[in-house]
Amino acid sequence: MVPTSTDVTVSISKSISAAADAVAVFVPEKGGIGETPTLSEGERRVAERLISSGLARGKSHEVVVDLADGPGKKGRRVMVVGLGPVEKINADILRQAGGSLLKAARRHRVKNMAVVQPGVEAIDAEHTIEAIVNGVLLASFHYEEYKGTASKKKRDEDSAGAIAVTIIADGAASRAAVDRARILGDAQNFARTIASRPGNNINPPSLAKVAQQMAKEVGLAYRVLDEKEMAKLGMGGMLAVGGGSPAVPPRMIVLEHKGGKKGKPLLVVGKAITFDTGGISIKSADKMGKMIFDKCGGMAVLGLMYAVAKLKLPVHVVGILASAENHISDSAYRPGDILKMYNGVTVEVTNTDAEGRLVLGDALAWGIETYKPSAVVDLATLTGGVIVALGKTMAGVMSNNGELVSQLQVAADTAGEKFWRLPLGEDQRDYIKSEPADIVNSGGREGHPLQGGAFLSFFIPSDNSVPWAHLDIAGVADTEKDMPYYVKGATGWGVRTLVEWVGGRK
Repeated sequence: MVPTSTDVTVSISKSISAAADAVAVFVPEKGGIGETPTLSEGERRVAERLISSGLARGKSHEVVVDLADGPGKKGRRVMVVGLGPVEKINADILRQAGGSLLKAARRHRVKNMAVVQPGVEAIDAEHTIEAIVNGVLLASFHYEEYKGTASKKKRDEDSAGAIAVTIIADGAASRAAVDRARILGDAQNFARTIASRPGNNINPPSLAKVAQQMAKEVGLAYRVLDEKEMAKLGMGGMLAVGGGSPAVPPRMIVLEHKGGKKGKPLLVVGKAITFDTGGISIKSADKMGKMIFDKCGGMAVLGLMYAVAKLKLPVHVVGILASAENHISDSAYRPGDILKMYNGVTVEVTNTDAEGRLVLGDALAWGIETYKPSAVVDLATLTGGVIVALGKTMAGVMSNNGELVSQLQVAADTAGEKFWRLPLGEDQRDYIKSEPADIVNSGGREGHPLQGGAFLSFFIPSDNSVPWAHLDIAGVADTEKDMPYYVKGATGWGVRTLVEWVGGRK
């Protein structure tokens, strides 16, 4: 089974089961619970009392809990979940509300929760259900694969255990919404699970096995290029970065979903550096342990490919994970080395910590030549500079095609993920000119995220015949604080946006 690090199950029912130990209703700020015929008189009375007393104000992320009264309902909790100002309610507000609800349910040790869907004027019932369920499943993620005996007692004390969530709704469309939300949640949580695994568990060969097992389970075509095949193909970037870790050599992992479609596929490429020391240009020690998350671009691609297969989207998609471990050894590449990439571009190495663009360059050039895609998107935790520029709430995007950026913007808005377009042109390409070679892999600190995009543009056809966008996700791939539907650690950012984009290209 594909690991998703969640113990929450979601189902749908016309009515609230007698087994439910909690029932949740949603209210906007300065609003009421509206028509809720499924609630008992006692449950409605409790909800209305919480609202009228001002205890439940309907503010975003607010969950107020009290016990219901009335025959047969003693002990059932009523959970009033805030949605914020009614004019600002959208799918992501609903997703956040679902996440806040699940976290409150865990705190109150709820085992069986009924959720009454809100009536939101601006959003249809099916998308409302999908967003809430998606938020519930994302908030349920808890990575505990490495918790051992020393943590068992506290874990048992803190854990609410498995939670069964029942959405009170009916009809095929509602069931389809729950199913889609479950698949999207599983896909993103799968990406987060593998992203969270440490370097002594996940390296390029073991990541290839994870991808292969997933491909077999969901019905994807699978191919892997090892270091010998890369050498024959002349993938100087992949081989240089992976050369410092000969015990765990690089892998280029290819997953394909044909979706019953003929013609040019969509190509999505992810940086999957399973651990990044920085190489000879070594990183500082204080945050090096976080470099397990340097594979998150590839994990977004992994989650995407799981989702498109499970959703049976009628679209042809190829996903490539460019995977290496950037280590230090007597076989590591050095500053001053000159590399010849797959497409013949030569690169002067000025910083071995600018390794992600090297593996992506080979993957992009080879993927485009091999699959002749109609459009290409790559994702990478590429630069710290994008965090300086945009913070930790949005990714940066660079592209040779405005229409593709517009498509991704629509997808990101639907998915509740944010990015901002950054410039890409000759000014940026001038930063990385080299004297002894064609380009350098790092031209210094000025405009560093722009240099990353400019570097990758050398591995896209120069006539711009292939629409391409680069997403620098360094700021959003993981979080250091809890959020409504995230906990500290990997976020799986990009999975939802990619699924929406791919689905929109049917």
